[in-house]
Amino acid sequence: MSDIPAGGGTSTIDGSEETYCYGHPKVPTRLRCTRCDKPICARCAVPASVGQHCVWCVAEARKSAPKVRTAMQANAPVVLAIIVINVIVWIGQNLTLHTAGAGNITNTFASFPPYIARGEWWRLLTPMFLHAPLGEQFGIFHILLNMYILGVYGPNVEQAFGKIRFLAMYLIAGFMGGAASYAFGPCASVGVGASGAIFGIVGVLFVYLYRRRTSTFLAAYMRNLMLFIGINLVFGFAVAGIDNFAHIGGLAGGMMLGAGFDRGAAGQQTTKVQVVTAVLVTALGVALVMWRTANFTCG
Repeated sequence: MSDIPAGGGTSTIDGSEETYCYGHPKVPTRLRCTRCDKPICARCAVPASVGQHCVWCVAEARKSAPKVRTAMQANAPVVLAIIVINVIVWIGQNLTLHTAGAGNITNTFASFPPYIARGEWWRLLTPMFLHAPLGEQFGIFHILLNMYILGVYGPNVEQAFGKIRFLAMYLIAGFMGGAASYAFGPCASVGVGASGAIFGIVGVLFVYLYRRRTSTFLAAYMRNLMLFIGINLVFGFAVAGIDNFAHIGGLAGGMMLGAGFDRGAAGQQTTKVQVVTAVLVTALGVALVMWRTANFTCG
């Protein structure tokens, strides 16, 4: 007479048979794996939703299971890549902080108007990948805050516009921030930070939400975004050491890009319109740089 399985889904072996565990040949057992039917002892059994599986089946299932990706890896790989690049560069800045000459990353790539005026135009782009090193104003909080804000708002824009368009808007808005800082900011200030580019992405998102404000949820999101923009601009004017010209330049550039790039129900912009928008916004930044360079004084 065979035993009744204990607990519905558990496989057992007929008591008249002398069966030993597959993994421990000297251990008699009455259990079987409900997946492959191997005889297993209690040490080799892993509870499953029905019965139990042997450790070999469990290991095989784990090997063949698809790798789980984070939400940012799956939905915003460009945002993730930008964050990683900024962190790596920031570490490099700190490692080369006391290095003389071109080996000092901060000194070589930070915004500095007199050097830009004499032809080092890369300093209009590279500061968006730099942040205040340790020991300087804001220190580690500078990069932490910027990367946090990018991680909050960036994925929404990347998912709405796609990887290529997001990257183009990020870089152009960052350039606009650098151009505005150079054109209107103090002549002898050293500038670092991704906030101009990030404000640009916020500007893109604001236009996107404004065009869809008939949705109660998106209208509420837009109001929260307006509050974020307002608080940060006021804070930028109230606290010394914050380059609000870069923030405003990036924000304005982002809003123009958002208006031209948005292909949603209210936009339906073609690729041609998007390319023309990118060229015009970039040209505006170049015009600011050329105007400032032609009239540059630092007294």
